Amino acid sequence: MKIAIVGGGSAGLVTAHLLDGAHHVTIFEKAPILGGHVRTLNRNVDCDLGPGLILDAGVIEFERRNFPTLMRLFDSLGCVTRPVPGNTTFWTHDGVHHLSPGSIKRAPGSLRERLRHFIDLLELRMQEVRFNRRTALPEASLDRLTLGDLLTDADADRWAALLATYAYSIPYGRVRQMPAGLTIPMLRAFEHTEAWVSLRGGSWDYLGRIVESLSGTVHTDANVARVARNERGVTVHMASGEARHFDKIVFAAPPDQTLALLEDPTEAERRRFAAWRANHIHTLVHHDRSVYGRRGLELMTEFDVIETGPGKGGYNCYLNALCGVPENEERAFGLAFGIDSWIDPAKVVLRQEHHTPDYTVESQRWHHEVSATNGENHTFHVGAWLGDGLQEGAVTSAVAVSQLLGGASIP
Repeated sequence: MKIAIVGGGSAGLVTAHLLDGAHHVTIFEKAPILGGHVRTLNRNVDCDLGPGLILDAGVIEFERRNFPTLMRLFDSLGCVTRPVPGNTTFWTHDGVHHLSPGSIKRAPGSLRERLRHFIDLLELRMQEVRFNRRTALPEASLDRLTLGDLLTDADADRWAALLATYAYSIPYGRVRQMPAGLTIPMLRAFEHTEAWVSLRGGSWDYLGRIVESLSGTVHTDANVARVARNERGVTVHMASGEARHFDKIVFAAPPDQTLALLEDPTEAERRRFAAWRANHIHTLVHHDRSVYGRRGLELMTEFDVIETGPGKGGYNCYLNALCGVPENEERAFGLAFGIDSWIDPAKVVLRQEHHTPDYTVESQRWHHEVSATNGENHTFHVGAWLGDGLQEGAVTSAVAVSQLLGGASIP
């Protein structure tokens, strides 16, 4: 069969990889590069960082316990993982600086200062215990709740909200509206700091291996205008006026884009996709240490989440350890979101635009039905939004569609 895949991010590329050989696959990617939110500077993203320096600036790290399918894919492709720190700190808007256990071990200062941090951590642990009790609900119950339904104004709860902001890049002011069924499992994963890994060569390494081995056709800068379907198959109409026929189509794009591209959506499709909205945000890759100096801090951790005011905030991820930057590199690289005014524009390496789903309880309630009806009207759907919203969800959705179409699975 001839199969079109709209979207060249993780889900689309893994789907193509699994279908390759069984069918002829054509990928249409709107952007000039492949990878979607997998962005590795000096690999799939051109950036003059200096020779041999590679930085992940989108998808960075993976958690072994919650990403088992992705780990098997890495193994099948011959990718090499490396353990990375999973330390985090929380900067409150009123000047308090909370450290995780791993952060305390790395923090400079006297024994008395470390003891103070550990005492502070005990109170946060009690808040965390109360949070875990509130969230110990059946999956069906969590699916009906927002994250905000389960959070208080305690420091540990605000810390958790900012970690969700990091994981999904949903602005801090909206993160409490996210579905609890999506966010709670991710927050529990942050408790397993020993299980975090990154890929040698950057996150693009696994997708790059897939692209190199593909026998299908890949189009970047490909602007799909609309998709029409009938009993004979699917016609992909390009903005240029070209029209191409396929037997099946796989949408690997944000769900709000999918509905916009369908020329002839059914009432059922309108119902499944109508509640999905776009989340347009940007991140900054930079090397501005003053983000820390202005607070009198020396410690930089991998997940520094920051309140810039009541109900406002973002994060700065210290990339050097996460990305294996050589120790003799003088620049301290960060990936920042929501703290633009704190960063010297002269030290910004790259500004990145992102289009992700805006997860809500209403939109999320349809994702199981979307997966269950894959194949209707010659149409299939893959994407992280059909699972955990992260790389594991992207890969598991690709495996499910591949099996429906007679493709390969992951050993």
